[in-house]
Amino acid sequence: MPISYPDSLQNWTLYRGRTTYAGTLPLIIAVTGLSSGWLTENYAVQIAITYSVVIISFLSGIHWACYLFFPTRCPYNLLITSNITTLIAWFSLFIPFHIFTIALLLLCFLYLLFLDYKLQVCDLLPLWFYRLRRNASAIVAFLLCAIVAQQ
Repeated sequence: MPISYPDSLQNWTLYRGRTTYAGTLPLIIAVTGLSSGWLTENYAVQIAITYSVVIISFLSGIHWACYLFFPTRCPYNLLITSNITTLIAWFSLFIPFHIFTIALLLLCFLYLLFLDYKLQVCDLLPLWFYRLRRNASAIVAFLLCAIVAQQ
């Protein structure tokens, strides 16, 4: 079955932006649930942490694919860095102090954004993608900090 795309480039632009920002909804739910009291602290923190690990793994997969298809153009060996970043995020699930876990996840997000910048400079990622990632990363960082601030 062929892949279907939105009718026009304008619709495609709206679609990719909406789906990216919709990806921040679990963190928004965790923050609002914690601040309103309808989620317990442990549950809200677990939502934020586990979802962050999933997203870090997804973003690392993008880097892995970039290196797989363009190894000579990549500024770093992304097969190694993407796997290490994913393993660090996974390891963070076992840290008993949530503040340290969230700090480590924030560092992973910032590192992946730095790599996205390097890939965009090398013309491996389009500028629109980098801008979208930058904006989504800023939202994620703000929401993770909001979780920490409420503890």
